[in-house]
Amino acid sequence: MLAAILSCSFFTISCSEIDKPVPDPGLSKSIDEFWDLPGNAGDPEVVAALQSIKNVEDLKPFMNVKLGQCYYFNYNQMVDHNDPSKGTFKQQVVLTFVGKDAPTLLHTQGYSLTNEANPNDIQNRLDSIDAPHFLWALSKDNGKDKKFDLNCVQVEYRYNGFSLPEGDKDSFKYMTAEQQSKDLHAIVTDLKKALITGDGKWLSTGLSKNGDTTTQYAYFDEQNGWNDIDVYVPFASPNILQEYDIRIGTYMITKSSKDVQPLLEKAYKKLVDDQAVADATIEAYAKKGGKFKKDSALLTTVAAVLNNLFQVQSYSDYNTWTKLIPKEGDKPETYAKFFMLDPTSPEVKYKGANARGPLHKRRTPYEVQNAMEQGGAGFDYSWFLDGKLLSESDKKYLKDDIEKTRQWICR
Repeated sequence: MLAAILSCSFFTISCSEIDKPVPDPGLSKSIDEFWDLPGNAGDPEVVAALQSIKNVEDLKPFMNVKLGQCYYFNYNQMVDHNDPSKGTFKQQVVLTFVGKDAPTLLHTQGYSLTNEANPNDIQNRLDSIDAPHFLWALSKDNGKDKKFDLNCVQVEYRYNGFSLPEGDKDSFKYMTAEQQSKDLHAIVTDLKKALITGDGKWLSTGLSKNGDTTTQYAYFDEQNGWNDIDVYVPFASPNILQEYDIRIGTYMITKSSKDVQPLLEKAYKKLVDDQAVADATIEAYAKKGGKFKKDSALLTTVAAVLNNLFQVQSYSDYNTWTKLIPKEGDKPETYAKFFMLDPTSPEVKYKGANARGPLHKRRTPYEVQNAMEQGGAGFDYSWFLDGKLLSESDKKYLKDDIEKTRQWICR
């Protein structure tokens, strides 16, 4: 098996979306439920092949503005692949089919198939699901249209969207990389038997958390000898070495933002050196619903500000954002606003028509899996340690025990 695993940097600025056309608003009357999407007949042979798979239910062919003819279905997936007695749940899948002999791209999700955070967001609609980045790269121009010469399979990650192994219980007992990899293996195996029966190669790819899923699937594919996929290409998939990896926070400041690092450091040191700036930022954090560590609102705010910096650098327009870095003489409220910027606010949001929108509403599965088996982004607090406003106990807290800080942030 050819397993080419190409990992690209940390998931900071490199996660930006490529601008794409806006879907036609007339395609769907409802943006709240996938199954309200108007369907069509699809290709009778494809429909028959999918219906022959015993685990496929709720099949609905539909038209997608960017992908063309697609097939939505629920796959009856085992709740626990190590114990079939636990039953099954419905896992959402979208297939774009070109031909049984064509190469196939498996887009490994780490979240839900669409952005469900904002019911008015056009990305919430099933008919506006986008093609993975790699699929655009493999497409051929035909006048002004994109024509794809390969199949595409997109699978929702368990515990996200409507793919809920435990319904609304959310104990996350069965949310592991191994379980999700076995989800993918089951779907790929059935599609190879029933529909994609030729010799076309299979490529698996994903971006950021989706890229993590690609890497994990590659591991379990190799370990179990499945030979499901020929080439694995995770994009911007972080190589986390520990549960709370501070290399990411360090990279974020010293490498990712090196062109503005001096300005950035001056601005953020104001938080622990200037009482007016600290007070304004603490107030802004409280207004956003922030919860404070007992006896140290400033310490809590420092952590929240760095976490927000990571979010802004990951999800906003970098060039626009850097122009907003406060300078000496700016009002405390200007600093506070910058520290607490919403990455999807008009000030910094990407200007493309189909720009990256709000984060997924169901963030909990991601956070839980980080703590359980993947690890997450940490932050280097060293350049705050001489802050005049921090108490000695605050400094000791930041200096001595990163793990305690992780536990406190995750509470």
